Amino acid sequence: MGTFPDDILLKIFKFFVEEKIESHFLPSEEWHTLVHTCRRWRNLTFTSPRHLNLVLLFRCPDRSAKEMLNIWPELPVYVHDLGHSSKEARDDLVAVLRLNHRVSGIRLNYVSDLAWETFAPLMQHSFPALTHLWVQQYFPECVISRSFLGGSAPSLRELVLIGIPFPPLPELLLPSTNLIRLRYDSIPRSGYISPQAMVTGLSALTRIESLSLTFRSPGDLPDRAIRIPPSHTRTLLPALTYLCFQGTPEYVEDLVAQINAPSLESVKIILFDQEALEVPELAKFVRRADKLSLPQQAEVTFESDFISVKLSPKTLLAKFDPKTLMLNLACDESVLRLSYVTQFCASCLPTPSPFESLHIDVSILHTWQDVIDDPGPQWLDLLRPFNTVKNLRLSKIVGLHVASALRGLLVGQVTEVLPALENVFISGLEPSGPVQEAISEFADARQLCGHPVSIQDWE
Repeated sequence: MGTFPDDILLKIFKFFVEEKIESHFLPSEEWHTLVHTCRRWRNLTFTSPRHLNLVLLFRCPDRSAKEMLNIWPELPVYVHDLGHSSKEARDDLVAVLRLNHRVSGIRLNYVSDLAWETFAPLMQHSFPALTHLWVQQYFPECVISRSFLGGSAPSLRELVLIGIPFPPLPELLLPSTNLIRLRYDSIPRSGYISPQAMVTGLSALTRIESLSLTFRSPGDLPDRAIRIPPSHTRTLLPALTYLCFQGTPEYVEDLVAQINAPSLESVKIILFDQEALEVPELAKFVRRADKLSLPQQAEVTFESDFISVKLSPKTLLAKFDPKTLMLNLACDESVLRLSYVTQFCASCLPTPSPFESLHIDVSILHTWQDVIDDPGPQWLDLLRPFNTVKNLRLSKIVGLHVASALRGLLVGQVTEVLPALENVFISGLEPSGPVQEAISEFADARQLCGHPVSIQDWE
């Protein structure tokens, strides 16, 4: 390999370094191997630091800051603190953070109050080279002031704040036009940002690809009565492909009503328990995204404390596709969950229905008596919006109740629900018994109407 010209070697080096990039968005240290191989490789590596994205990864408390800084050339530094709070570890971390002109990344995991008291003054300075920042608190509640990062982070590409209240966040976002990934998660009440302010902050982020905004609990959001109605103008986020939100329907409605994200591929929405579910703006928002507008598969899963509705372009026999809409509806035991998800499906699914496959699953029997005890009209109401479904897959728990609901249809109604149905798959279907009896009666009625249905066991 020593006979290769420099430009070919650099391409090989770049591939080698990038292939070894660590998980959790940490930079690679594989370039150390290159500089220790021979003098030529060492010189070539250090004369092309930008091309190879050379970064000193300082893991606190695994290594000494003084030793690291003395051994290596003046390269960008990525700080990774694992949450240790010893005085020696904090002193080393302080020494590196004071090199704010060289710091390209900071990841502070499980920051304690004591550690934050040490770091907070240093974080008020400008970090012109900072591209990645991740701060996750351990004890509530670290406070970030308006002067955080000097009030501006123009080079920032990734920003993750978990459990950290930072209401001035939109002010920091406006000049951060290079931002690609933003996570403001587990937001406490003291960190509340209105939908209008958040959209204002996002308005300059034309390169953002991933956005996550999650509140810890309903108590962390103010009542709708004291909120300002959103404007009718929309901010274009042309590069956004992933959106995650956790909060109230009212908040997400006000947020997405002001956003247009035509490149959106994956959406995860977690809504807190509400008496009624009305999200017409969310439905419009999803329909404006071309890659989400024609899902082929729908999966409805009843869990112990929430309902999951997942829509994706693939059929049940295909592998998972990232182009997915997932809606998790938090449900209290007093809420009739079947009615709740039926309301969503009736009002928010694409029309006309594009679905070919539907999968319904109830995961835990004993916590779902309000669903299990009502095998009739409400199950039929859930099925009605899926009038193009050809393949229906039912878990073992829910099979009897859906089959009983279908069997209860009158002769003239047997093709009104799931008129395009061709196949029913039921997990653990036995040759005889109540499930087989109920679904067979439905199949016989469909046969008489000229719309035969195949019944199969789903193993």
